[in-house]
Amino acid sequence: MHPAPPPRGARAARAATVLAVATLVASLAACVPSPSASAGRPQDTASPSGRKPRAGTVLDEPLPSEVATIPLVDQRGQQFTLGSLRGRTIVLADFLTLCQEVCPLTSVDLRDVATAVSRAGLADRVQVIEATVDPQRDTPARLAAYQNLFGAQRDWAFATGTSAGLNRLWAYLGVYHAKVAEQAGSGPKDWLTGRPLTYDVEHQDVVYVIGPDGHARWEDNGNADTAGSQPPGTLLQFLSKQGHRNLTAPTQPSWTAADIEGALEYVTGQHIG
Repeated sequence: MHPAPPPRGARAARAATVLAVATLVASLAACVPSPSASAGRPQDTASPSGRKPRAGTVLDEPLPSEVATIPLVDQRGQQFTLGSLRGRTIVLADFLTLCQEVCPLTSVDLRDVATAVSRAGLADRVQVIEATVDPQRDTPARLAAYQNLFGAQRDWAFATGTSAGLNRLWAYLGVYHAKVAEQAGSGPKDWLTGRPLTYDVEHQDVVYVIGPDGHARWEDNGNADTAGSQPPGTLLQFLSKQGHRNLTAPTQPSWTAADIEGALEYVTGQHIG
């Protein structure tokens, strides 16, 4: 397998953020977002639509073939790559189905984005994807069960793959993640199986928009702000105390579904939301 390409340009800034977060790993709570990777980074002035997003960081970085061709599998068991979606605009976020602090909130926002995309008549032009940082547990069947809690939408996919492939993807995009053991007998129980969890995955919470030309066009890093919307009851009960705090008073930096919709309008030139 090809290693991730060396950081350069804006990617170097994200790699530096990853290293900074790694030094603080011992003090991080699971799934708590790190400070924004966008802070202090110059923004690209080129705009496909002429309307600059109000939040996040504008980019123009082509995904190299060794990233665009990483094999992924969706919740239906269908294989694809980011490159196979060329011609469509992609919203890509990291998550895991057993996160108690942020990921269910990320999914609420991305569900709302997918709904807005569909209402705008752009379902054939935009694909929303949540790709796991926990491929050991997040099988296609589990991803399907997770999506079913929200209600399936054809332009909203959940993806898994091999650990090596996903590690390469997240390393290139500068998304820090690390497995952390739960204390025996004290961990939460799996919302799907009822079994005690033996580990969690700490990770940054990052969302990208990749243009139809295969270029990363926008990214934001922070806590998902659902603006009052709640996750399905099963996941609401699964949230930890920190998760409930994130739901009612998101820590900063944060992003909303409207922020992603603004980025999509910037990339597609079409009104969304």
